[in-house]
Amino acid sequence: MLGNLAREFVRLGRLLVAGNPLDLPNVERRHGSWNHADIEWLAPKVANVAGDFAEIGVFRGAAFRKVAELAAAQNKHAHAFDSFAGMDEPTAADGNAYPKGKFDIGGPAEFKRLMTKAGVARERYTLWAGYVPDCLNKAPSDLRFSFVILDLDHYQPTVEALAWLQPRINPGGILALDDYVPGGTGLATKAIREFRASDRSFRKLAEFNQQLILQKIA
Repeated sequence: MLGNLAREFVRLGRLLVAGNPLDLPNVERRHGSWNHADIEWLAPKVANVAGDFAEIGVFRGAAFRKVAELAAAQNKHAHAFDSFAGMDEPTAADGNAYPKGKFDIGGPAEFKRLMTKAGVARERYTLWAGYVPDCLNKAPSDLRFSFVILDLDHYQPTVEALAWLQPRINPGGILALDDYVPGGTGLATKAIREFRASDRSFRKLAEFNQQLILQKIA
């Protein structure tokens, strides 16, 4: 028993040092993916915030199926933005880790099949297919969000997606960013750092597993 208390004390101490909330789920995490427990922890924070849920960069929908489920629980709609054909051409800020076509799943029809297989009802979500910014520009101009996961890896689409999202996330809404690497200077990390340096409308809620959680304050 004393051993368990000591381990919990150490865990809470690490959360405090990192500036993370003490109720952050105590789960194992893997870089490059979202633990469903973390999404479940975040969703109730926007229960009273107007706006839909979305994920930009859904790949095969491992996180999106949870996003859609939690959106439906709040009587909100979910939106999946992706090329469904893999990465676009990298820029000089991206290097060669994510070449064009990486993460190609074979098109929107395959994503729908995967969601159906996972038990996600088709009426719960809308697909917006294309590279950023084309897929974003297909959405209605009055679309607003209370919860968004952004996971694009590359620098330029992350820049454009952040600029598009900034006025579309309602106050109190959550912006969950993947690929935020401590000490990183390229890829999505570079875009996120630039956004944070110029924007004062979001506050940091938590940071873990190369994922940065922001909350809209204005």
